[in-house]
Amino acid sequence: TVPTMADQTVQLHAVMRQKLTHSQAILGAVVTSDWATLDRESRALFKATQDPAWVMLTAPEYLRYSDAFMNALHRLILASANKDLDNAAEAQIELTRSCVQCHRYLTRRRLAR
Repeated sequence: TVPTMADQTVQLHAVMRQKLTHSQAILGAVVTSDWATLDRESRALFKATQDPAWVMLTAPEYLRYSDAFMNALHRLILASANKDLDNAAEAQIELTRSCVQCHRYLTRRRLAR
C-alpha cells in the first residue's frame, strides 16, 4: 500500500525525534571528548538519514539544508576517528546550525501559505 500523507508525517516526526536524540548525545560526547560515543551517535544519526521518511524530502530548498547537515555529520565522523576536538566542536555547531536554519525555513514557508 502507498503511505498516506498522514503516515508520512508521522514517520518524518519519528525520524526528526531520532535526529534530536542523537544530536543531543553528540553534543555531550563532544563536550566530554567521548570519542566512542561520538562515533556511535554520529553513525546512528547517519543511519537515520537513510530512513525513507528523510529521503522523501527532495525539494531543492530542503536539499541545501540537508547537504549542509550531511557535510557536518561526515566531519563529525572524521573528527571522532582522529580524536580532533576542535573539528568535532566546529562540526557539531554546523550540524546544529543546519537543523535550526532548515526548521526556520520550513516554519516561514508554512506561515507564508
